[in-house]
Amino acid sequence: MATKQTIRYKRLNASKQEFRLLELAPAQTLDDPVVCRLVTVPLTDDLEYLALSSLYGEQTDTERIIVDGTPINITAHLGQALRHVRAVFFPTIQNIPKPQGSSRRSGSDKRGPRWLLHLLRHVSSILPSPDAEAETPLRLWIDMLCINQQDDRENSRQALGRIYKSAKMVIGWLGLKVECTDAGLAVLKEIDDAMPTHWGDPGDKEMYPENYSPRHEWARKIQHIWEAAEGVEAFTQPHWVGANDFMNRPYFQRRWILEEIALGRFPAFLVGDSIVSWKQVLRLNRFMEEFREYPSDLFPPRLRAMIADVPLGTVHALLDEFARRRRLEREEAMTTTQSSSSTRETRGKYSA
Repeated sequence: MATKQTIRYKRLNASKQEFRLLELAPAQTLDDPVVCRLVTVPLTDDLEYLALSSLYGEQTDTERIIVDGTPINITAHLGQALRHVRAVFFPTIQNIPKPQGSSRRSGSDKRGPRWLLHLLRHVSSILPSPDAEAETPLRLWIDMLCINQQDDRENSRQALGRIYKSAKMVIGWLGLKVECTDAGLAVLKEIDDAMPTHWGDPGDKEMYPENYSPRHEWARKIQHIWEAAEGVEAFTQPHWVGANDFMNRPYFQRRWILEEIALGRFPAFLVGDSIVSWKQVLRLNRFMEEFREYPSDLFPPRLRAMIADVPLGTVHALLDEFARRRRLEREEAMTTTQSSSSTRETRGKYSA
């Protein structure tokens, strides 16, 4: 981790709500050293930046980066996070469709997922300038580098919470991929696509009992996930190993860091070069809880013990956040409906 001697922090002006952002310079390859600089800016509502949430990693395993022209050592885990954020987000944001009328062409070979493109389309301050694309930095906040760890005022939980809440997107770094990660991520998407939209919500079981224990009708279309070929154990197949490895990542073993990322308006996870939406992780957790704890006509009892056992505190954090976000979605939908209704009534009054 960066130490007090490696970065000389300038005092922040509390009256202006100042904080620091890390500006990452682009690179040609993933392995290029991280080159960045710290900039001091006021925390305002219209400020646009990404926030990175990460565990520290092993202090004895380090990587050298360049901050403000000075080489410093950080943990290799954090270095991997910065390099992968740089590799993933620079191609993604450079290929977001520009507003109508723009002459800039958008590539298609490196486009991010639709939900990510929708999010970043209006985050103008982190988009590369068409006139200086190669030199445009990516603005990022990460506590291990942007905060003077020796200053308790900067390191207060209240200050951190405000920064996470203000970020356009909070990215949880899970670490590098292993051999079966991509197969596991494919399973996450399959489960998310197959699971009914409101499965697990209050009242849904009473309305659709066939979707719950022991019948689980909705899961018939994904039975192949646990149905193994003859002579092969299901839990040894790549997609099963990959999904279990994903949920057993150290990041998910810490309730405090999940509560940290949950503060963001748009939280997501980054594993290697793949972005995983918060919703997919929450729904995978629900799936695992259901099939581990309750009998099923579809899921073999002998496999229940093979499902990753996420710590209870983490489960509660995930479920609490799932419920909170569903509530916010319903409230937003109601507000939109009421607004549309009011607009139609007003138009009708004036056209009559």
